[in-house]
Amino acid sequence: MVSLPPEIVRNHHPTDSLSPKQCWREVLVQSNKEMIQEMLASASYGTRSIDEIALAVAEKVLSTGPAAQLLEDASALSPMVKRVSTKTAERGPQLSDIQVAQWDIWSGKVDDAHKVDRLLEQKRNCSKSSPRSTVDPFSSPEGNVSLVLVEEGESDHHSCTSEEERNRMQAGLELRTTTQQYTWMRWKEKPKSVLLVAKQGDMEVTRRLRDIASWIDSQGCFVILEPELWTEVQGKIEPEFSPPKKNSKEMPSNKWRWGDSQGLVPGFAERARTWTPGQDKLEECIDLVVCIGGDGTLCWASGLFSGAMPPVIAFAGGSLGFLTPFPISDWLKVLMPVLGSKCEVVPPLQVACRMRFQMRLTRYEEESRESQQPIPVQAMNEVLVHRGSSPHLVKLEVFVNDKHVTMVQGDGLIIATPTGSTAYSLAAGGSMMHPAVPGIILTPVCPHSLSFRPVVLPDSAVVKVQVPLSSRSQKVMVAVDGKDRIELKRGDFIEVEVSQYPIPTVCKSSVTADWFRSVNEALQWNLRLEQKKH
Repeated sequence: MVSLPPEIVRNHHPTDSLSPKQCWREVLVQSNKEMIQEMLASASYGTRSIDEIALAVAEKVLSTGPAAQLLEDASALSPMVKRVSTKTAERGPQLSDIQVAQWDIWSGKVDDAHKVDRLLEQKRNCSKSSPRSTVDPFSSPEGNVSLVLVEEGESDHHSCTSEEERNRMQAGLELRTTTQQYTWMRWKEKPKSVLLVAKQGDMEVTRRLRDIASWIDSQGCFVILEPELWTEVQGKIEPEFSPPKKNSKEMPSNKWRWGDSQGLVPGFAERARTWTPGQDKLEECIDLVVCIGGDGTLCWASGLFSGAMPPVIAFAGGSLGFLTPFPISDWLKVLMPVLGSKCEVVPPLQVACRMRFQMRLTRYEEESRESQQPIPVQAMNEVLVHRGSSPHLVKLEVFVNDKHVTMVQGDGLIIATPTGSTAYSLAAGGSMMHPAVPGIILTPVCPHSLSFRPVVLPDSAVVKVQVPLSSRSQKVMVAVDGKDRIELKRGDFIEVEVSQYPIPTVCKSSVTADWFRSVNEALQWNLRLEQKKH
């Protein structure tokens, strides 16, 4: 075998001191070196096929120390699973000492805030004398959120006796709307812990992020950062594969470009907190989520919570800003009444409870289908079933509440939430839906049919999408909010239904006013010059 010149051979570090990023670099270097050696050997001593050379190189690379180290860490092999280092795993939960503040949420008028406590007390008194009351609070699994429905003009008429309600039912059926125009929430005490989620690689966003993080820390609140951002704040950044080009705007490995501690509150880095993936339950440790970026940043923040999600205040720092109603320049005016050190009573905030999807996967080849568990992924915008890289039309059987409704033949099918109705579904020809409308949108992607139009289903529907055994495509991809998550084969199917955990986003004006502002300004809806009088 022909040896490489000495100047090409690289001195490798001991494998036990390499990080996963360095291990991948060593594997790539070793792979390139072995490939060059095999090509030179093949040219000198005989001809071999490309497959034979590639197989020989793969065998040699997998036998090296860095590759063996990566094979021991299964999470390093999957781009869908965040890497958890051994030191982090041994650290255990890091947020168990934080207790979240309790908060109430109700529908009606903001003036009904003072009636919430009275209605809860009334419920407790009624529960002692009767098994059922006319006021029905719903408690979250965590036990820190109570939902009381207070209808406009009706909040003074609730009582333990239901004689009036029985008389109404005898007179006939009275239909009331199942949705509320206004939903409010109020913390019972000042929030203690704030999770900051910011767009990466934008210097203006990072500058605002530093200001907001420093201010929240100065108000006596816990500042919780994503693990990678927390690593940057601590100054523990791994070196680049190669130095960035001069005057380049490309994002370096320090994704947020946090910088040093200049301008921050003294001791901020020591007080900043993060969590251990898989061990800390964020819904039990976070009072408020502050997003700085665009719609994708809010979508990313939603993916951090596979269960209940705390209220979210989203500041616009991206391109479109459809779901981020607050200007980034107003961050102090928005956060001061909620997190300010002199704030004793937090004012009620109007929120939009945005629907999310829960998905379940069933494999055709598995015998026990009763034991299938929901996938711990919450979809804020849509679940997309598409043909991926296959050249064939995708063929999908669609069921609603176990009733076969249609067969999709085209590029795919979008199952969208009301929030996602203005995203991919809109681009594919779907209708826009107000975020307070409880519905599920089915939008075909490039259907091979002139009559396949989008439909809207009730939020109680369970949508099942199955790849039939007669499908030409052997593999069908499932993407959640734009990220490929699952590969379906013939006979496999997914079930999508409304999750019990919505996203409570804080409104700037109201859910309706914010939505139409976004539709008009971001999407230029119905923009036309006004017709002259004559």
